[in-house]
Amino acid sequence: MNSNLDNKLFFWNPKIHKSMKFGFIIFILLLSSFQQGSSQGKEYANEVLKVLCSEEYHGRGYAFGSDKKTADYIIKELKKSKVKAFNKEYKQAFNISVNTLPGNIFLQIGHRKLEPGVDYLIASFSNTVSGKLNIVKLNASVIDDSIEFRRFIKRDFSEKALLIDTVGLKRNDFSEGYRLITERNVLKAKVVIRIEDRNLIYVPSQIRKNFSLISIKRNALPLNTDEISIDITSKFFEQYETNNIIGYLKGQSDSSIVLSAHYDHIGHMGLNTFFPGANDNGSGIAMLLTLAKYFSKEKKQKYNIVFMFFSGEELGLLGSKYYTENPLFPISKIKFLINLDMVGSGDKGIQVVNGSVFKDEFQTLCDINQVNNYLPDVKIRGAAANSDHYFFYEKSVRCFFIYTLGKYKEYHNINDKPENLPLNEFDDLSKLLIDFINTF
Repeated sequence: MNSNLDNKLFFWNPKIHKSMKFGFIIFILLLSSFQQGSSQGKEYANEVLKVLCSEEYHGRGYAFGSDKKTADYIIKELKKSKVKAFNKEYKQAFNISVNTLPGNIFLQIGHRKLEPGVDYLIASFSNTVSGKLNIVKLNASVIDDSIEFRRFIKRDFSEKALLIDTVGLKRNDFSEGYRLITERNVLKAKVVIRIEDRNLIYVPSQIRKNFSLISIKRNALPLNTDEISIDITSKFFEQYETNNIIGYLKGQSDSSIVLSAHYDHIGHMGLNTFFPGANDNGSGIAMLLTLAKYFSKEKKQKYNIVFMFFSGEELGLLGSKYYTENPLFPISKIKFLINLDMVGSGDKGIQVVNGSVFKDEFQTLCDINQVNNYLPDVKIRGAAANSDHYFFYEKSVRCFFIYTLGKYKEYHNINDKPENLPLNEFDDLSKLLIDFINTF
């Protein structure tokens, strides 16, 4: 799931909801349940996650071409399910810009060597930097004193590491100043260090800045230290070629049900620290491949079933945006689109983005779940620009974005691993989606 974009809510003027007759819903559900039988989805999903979240795939980023390795794996699995390619080519190439951190990384403060991903994160926009730097500290007492603060910001920080700590700050108007110092580096330090009291969350970047930003957990920062030893290597790609992966199972008409998920994740931070991305979005990849296996064994559907795996989602929904601007078949022929992102839990049900926009379809989904008692809850949400459904929605495609709700909270960190991901409602969610698709 992309964390760069703000959730943009779109308000819909509701009309009186007219749902399908309950008897007809029951008939469809009984029919689809009969066709469905038992599911082996969770077992297969674990196989997929074990592969895609392994160190060999480098967190499905771009530093070592692991996006291409991931794409090849997905294509291999689609071929097993006899999913066809448009124009004999599963890959839809497009270019992105991205900054990567492919080399060895090292960080020592005072005499303490810090552990990457656990004690600290290097911002993905960071520049190459190496050597020992003196630390200059900017704390709340300086910021609160306007005279001291003015004196402080006039200093030369060009060969310094600037550590900013706002704990105990009395000023309530410093949020923009904090952002300018840590993200814009207005004081022109070589390295900026910010202290984190929250969980460390890594976000990839399309740009490289002229400094390095390091986020350090407060409990990992030694007391009374004035020197930092650092080694970071960055590599910026201005035009990096990556690919969307698109395939389909032929239906009885030229309209399509589209299932989508992004396959990129946030990659590596140095050679030895990677982000597995089991929930985000290995789980979505596994669900699409599971549904491809299922529908490939069923009789021909009324509509084509199209499987779209997008790259560049973590960088700002780049793959799905490119696709909507360069579709392989008319977007007007999409009957409905279901985007799946972070579907690895579910002990508290699912959230349906656009549920309050497309109320008839949402009610159908709820009716299916109620009759079959698949999931604990199906929660409604408005429109939001937070995953790959968004640019389809902007082009008037009827669509849902579905993610699971539950106790699992690992996100954009090194602990989003297959062995931590419960997949406790994976099979029931796949059944719900199959039944829902069969109502069209």
